[in-house]
Amino acid sequence: MKRKTDLLFILVLLIVSFFYGYHYIFFHRPSFHHFWRQTDCLSIAMNYYQDNRNFFEPAVLWVGDKDGRTVSEFPIIYFTVGQLWKIFGHHEFIFRLIDVLIVFSGLFCLFRFIREFLGDTFWAIVIPVFLFTSPVLGYYTNNFLADAPALGLALIACYFYWKAFSLQKKSLYWLSFFFFLLAGLIKLSSLITFFAFLIIQLYILIFRRKDKSWFNQVSLLLPYVIVAGLIFAWYSYARYYNSHNLNCFFLQGILPIWKMDSAARIEMWKDLFNKMLPAFFSKPAFFFEMTVFLLLFIFYKKINKYLLLLNFLIFVGGIAFILLFFEVFNVHDYYLTNLLIFIPLPLIAFLEMLKRNYPNLFKNIILKSILSLGLLLLIYLAAVHSRMKYEPRDPFVRKSLFIKRDVITDWEIYTDYNLKFYKPLETINPYLREIGIKRNDLVYCTPDVTFNGTLYLMDQKGFTDIFYGALPEDNRFAALKNLGVKYMVLVDTTFHRNPKLAPYLQHKIGAYESVEIFDLRPDTNFRVILSE
Repeated sequence: MKRKTDLLFILVLLIVSFFYGYHYIFFHRPSFHHFWRQTDCLSIAMNYYQDNRNFFEPAVLWVGDKDGRTVSEFPIIYFTVGQLWKIFGHHEFIFRLIDVLIVFSGLFCLFRFIREFLGDTFWAIVIPVFLFTSPVLGYYTNNFLADAPALGLALIACYFYWKAFSLQKKSLYWLSFFFFLLAGLIKLSSLITFFAFLIIQLYILIFRRKDKSWFNQVSLLLPYVIVAGLIFAWYSYARYYNSHNLNCFFLQGILPIWKMDSAARIEMWKDLFNKMLPAFFSKPAFFFEMTVFLLLFIFYKKINKYLLLLNFLIFVGGIAFILLFFEVFNVHDYYLTNLLIFIPLPLIAFLEMLKRNYPNLFKNIILKSILSLGLLLLIYLAAVHSRMKYEPRDPFVRKSLFIKRDVITDWEIYTDYNLKFYKPLETINPYLREIGIKRNDLVYCTPDVTFNGTLYLMDQKGFTDIFYGALPEDNRFAALKNLGVKYMVLVDTTFHRNPKLAPYLQHKIGAYESVEIFDLRPDTNFRVILSE
């Protein structure tokens, strides 16, 4: 029976994934929603693949003056993808598949926990799928960023943590901390439950010493110390590595609310509510979730005290995270991904109370039917949002009853604009090699306001307009030549209209569809004028 329900849950996940468009997104190039961060991640994997780099010396394609050496999260996924590409070739679906498998494993562990904890297959399926209707999770699961896999690893860790206590097995306890370690190394934000569990265990050890349960052992604190120590060591190394290489890429600090002025804070709150919240979760579903959370405190006498405390700690942890990184919440929706760990908890705690105190309501067919209809609507909305970021003209998107037409039109315009310039770069690599440009020959690709976007699509080391595009032409090209740039790849030929660019367009060596390539070396008119 358990195997059948396992297969049923997997089947449900696959069906939902089909509605999200995963079957064609798997073979899609990076989409343009947060194209910048996606291609940063992909360029690290590409350099592991092409350069046989040491695991602890990752690099991007935007080389700067340090051969692109920089690091953010622990690069275990990027390194693994690079090694698989060496075996199977450069296929981005391998990267996507790894992330999907990690997240789905986490959702499966959540399903197993609820089935075993509540003893109800319906709720065990509904709650993980409800979590998966988060637009941010639906989009970034089948993507290249590390946030969704970190959430998946945290869910796996939580499952083994619970199994360790229910079976009183230290082997499972240590296994749970192995997954917490992986999650924390990839994204610190995934450790909210880790710290919540630590606070609860410290409380029991200090204030319930007479309790002789398996939980009350000082030795159980050792994995916390080891995990925290290893994570601290990694991020210390990352800070050291970047301080001696490129320190301009990845955020390694905080962007707290108290460093913003009052006007900026007000605007950010508006963006958080109007832009980030719908990306995080459907507003009606989120308000339903918060209603259930408040009900826990209304029925606190009947709620499992451990679950009540866990809900409170993770809620506080989520608020603390938002305040610490408040400045990013006008655009960077993926920062919210690991806060989704909160979503299942109020439902689990409330349903556990219903099972003990109101079993008829817990099993009520009408309630389950209403919630099933609501869940189907959420799946539909998440599917539209996921598909829209890749194929805004998808009939599934264009015929949507719940997305405003002007929103879809904006995505169509945005996608068309980017495809116009970036599409030729997806297949330009053989042509670059044919005209004599080697992978390590530095190019200047313009216009491109990302670090690695165009460079990754071409698999070419070099520079973009970051730090240089705003400089006057003479200063810009002098600085780039001093850094070893040999060629310019002109993505948008309307730049020909800029008369100040004319001196650098004298030696055209190739054209590929709408892209033109120029050799900058024959030009002897460079003046060594670096940016001030």
